[in-house]
Amino acid sequence: MQYLALVRQLVLVGAVVSGLPYTDHFLNRGIGNFQPFEKNDVPGGLANWAKDKYLLAPGHEATKKRLLDLLTANPQDMTHSDYACPTQPALHRLKEIRIPTLILVGDADIPDVHAHAGAIEAGIAGSKRVVITDAGH
Repeated sequence: MQYLALVRQLVLVGAVVSGLPYTDHFLNRGIGNFQPFEKNDVPGGLANWAKDKYLLAPGHEATKKRLLDLLTANPQDMTHSDYACPTQPALHRLKEIRIPTLILVGDADIPDVHAHAGAIEAGIAGSKRVVITDAGH
């Protein structure tokens, strides 16, 4: 929020906000999808994410194949060992954002992302949340 004067508008896609917890369902999904990576089974881990029911809306088999092809061509995007730096919770600071903000979420995205989108919309005055039909994360 340090550079708010430089930003004129925001478009947030599938966003989450630190300070709002995740459900066990969300966390267990991630743990399960990443398990093959722990055994150095990169193809298995990539396949898990490519078939994850929340990333793409149902009925998009060609897109699932394309996602797997992209992940396979760029496995480092899923296998890197670096971790995000810890951040301070931002949930209570959303009110500091005073610019037009559009929040996009796919109708097939995981419920946690929908909850976070709602919290972001509630926290940023004048923001607008739009649910994209036939879309995942």
